[in-house]
Amino acid sequence: MRRRLAALMLLIAPSAAIADNNDAGISFRTQVQPILDAQCVFCHVTGAENGGLNLGRRVARASLLAASSEAPMPRVTPGSAAQSYLIHKLRGTQLSAGGSGNRMPMNDPPRPLDDGQLTLIQRWIEAGAPDN
Repeated sequence: MRRRLAALMLLIAPSAAIADNNDAGISFRTQVQPILDAQCVFCHVTGAENGGLNLGRRVARASLLAASSEAPMPRVTPGSAAQSYLIHKLRGTQLSAGGSGNRMPMNDPPRPLDDGQLTLIQRWIEAGAPDN
């Protein structure tokens, strides 16, 4: 039994390391920004919108790392998706995080990010929200 457990641990450990390495390789410019461009930028392009969030290509990352005007937590906390208001807004849990407003994106008709898009953004945050 112990040998099987040890063998299983050897199989699991490398895959965990691969997942961490993959997260570090998530690119803001080529993977996250295209999601923002497709789903968010049409409403968050000047910074004058509710929340003052500008997701235009040249300023999106800096705007995401700024303090939120709607919640007592930063929009993005590098290394912690759970402490990032952006994730709460995208999940629709912003009220339980002490925030306000609606779930994002507010498309017409409403269509939240798909699981793959949300997971990618979460992984980028967990990897430290790199500027890459």
